[in-house]
Amino acid sequence: MNNLIPFAVNLLDGLSGLQDDEDRWELVLSQLAGVGFNALNILCFSPDSGDIHWVRSSMSKDWLDLYDRSGFATEDPMLAQVHNGTESLYVRAASLRNGGRHSDKIVALNHGLKSAGYMHLYSLVVPCPDNEAKLVVISSNRPEAEDVMRHQQREMRILATVLATNLGADMPSDHGRVYDFAEALQDGPRLTNRETEVLGYLAQGHRNDRIAELLGLSEITVRTHIRSARDKLDAPTREAALVRAVQLGLIG
Repeated sequence: MNNLIPFAVNLLDGLSGLQDDEDRWELVLSQLAGVGFNALNILCFSPDSGDIHWVRSSMSKDWLDLYDRSGFATEDPMLAQVHNGTESLYVRAASLRNGGRHSDKIVALNHGLKSAGYMHLYSLVVPCPDNEAKLVVISSNRPEAEDVMRHQQREMRILATVLATNLGADMPSDHGRVYDFAEALQDGPRLTNRETEVLGYLAQGHRNDRIAELLGLSEITVRTHIRSARDKLDAPTREAALVRAVQLGLIG
């Protein structure tokens, strides 16, 4: 898993001779497995709106089905990068505990990743042409992967960029190794810019009347934005909405 820059260069050279997306994915997955990575997700989206165009994943079908059934998209910190502006992230599976500041669902997601064999995950948002970006998520279950993903940022960025700029979505639906997973990811919370601003001021301790003054809105409008954000975040109170928004990285 070391020497990732020469690996990325060689991978890029191999990809340059292939035109078909299916062939490119097959080469990438084979080469990644050879150095210790066991799954790859790529999500293409519009950075301005957060709209998801397509998603392809080589994670197991059983895990993807469980992810979908459990509604993990609403708590996935890596998926939240589509909306919150976080560029890169490292996640270690089974690192969260119940009873803390994290919701039961995000703890279940975190531990479910370990059970599925995805112990270490690295993600990077890569800007692309035509006002698009790609979220690349690479997984490994090797012990040394944590050190690589956390401390070899330059190498991981180069590898993720090679993957983002050379892999597309033109795959047969019955491929068997790479799955179309876009539909399951459409349910994540999407706050408007105004809702995010209002929650941000709430997090700073401001009351509704002060938020209205700061934003040039009426108090009724501020309450409407808070209620809408609560609904989107499935939060029973404004305090719960703030906790959810912080957990998802939607506000600082």
